[in-house]
Amino acid sequence: MPLRAIAQEDHFIQSGPGVRVHLREKYPRGKRRAEAAATVLCLHGQSMPATIAYDLPVPGYSWMDWMAARGMHVFALSVRGYGLSTRPPEMNAPAENVPPAVRGLIAQRDIEAAVRFIRKRLEVKQLNLLGWSWGTTTSATYTANHPSAVRRLAVYAPFYACPDPQASARAEDPKRPGRWNPRNGAWRYVTEAGQRERWDGSIPKGEHAKWREERVVRRWWREQLRYDPAGRKRRPPSVQVPNGAMADAYDRAKGKATYDAADITCPVLLIRGDHDRSSRDEHGAALFGALENSRQKRYVILGDATHFAQYEWCREQLFREVQIFFEG
Repeated sequence: MPLRAIAQEDHFIQSGPGVRVHLREKYPRGKRRAEAAATVLCLHGQSMPATIAYDLPVPGYSWMDWMAARGMHVFALSVRGYGLSTRPPEMNAPAENVPPAVRGLIAQRDIEAAVRFIRKRLEVKQLNLLGWSWGTTTSATYTANHPSAVRRLAVYAPFYACPDPQASARAEDPKRPGRWNPRNGAWRYVTEAGQRERWDGSIPKGEHAKWREERVVRRWWREQLRYDPAGRKRRPPSVQVPNGAMADAYDRAKGKATYDAADITCPVLLIRGDHDRSSRDEHGAALFGALENSRQKRYVILGDATHFAQYEWCREQLFREVQIFFEG
């Protein structure tokens, strides 16, 4: 189906007092009937909104367009603190010694609001969930707590509770070992150099042009700045993001999860890149083993792929694996 046949709508839905979240919707133009099997809600990671994670405005790089062109009705939610969604009050104040903003359990309120909206709008009882990075824990937490609402769950770059003393030590209070360091604050600034280091360092030296297009990386960063006008004026330009996902990562490194994977009964797909330095095999293996009550589970490892495979040459392998799983 040509991309011109894809319709887009942007919704701002209420998620508690004073909180509105941005929900993007894409679907084949003229599609009248909605089905649970063809309905997907996408959840983003810890440093960028869903519109960038799933709908990068570069031809051939929008995962939402890819799914919609194949008959799917796709939604992408930016939880509070990200993109065009409401920023919590603590993000408008000095960050230090303030609890981390937008923990995963707070994000659940926004996911619940989005699912209610989608089910009512399309008159479906269930839908598929797709999570990336931090979104793999928020989507799985929702699935564990609302098993009747989720048809299938796909998680790319999965995380789960996995003791990691080195990772936890980097984020804990040196004066009170075993506790989150309050100096980490409610939020932080992310720079282009920091974002590139996460990505560049995962690709073998000298191989970057074989794995991705530089023009896509540049557009990816410009899109992040577009959602933060104040950050664009900083030197260097930077994007303000909540620290809730980082605090969730600290808890995981201490062996504490926001959900019990044994509570998930629907089919689950785990998929990660073999060069992902963030979501490592021990995370995927821990989650795969803990999904003891899933009716069907599958763990796929993409070769020559990083944490950011949706922007790399291998992206269609990722897209196809998820599509086949949802169509099953």
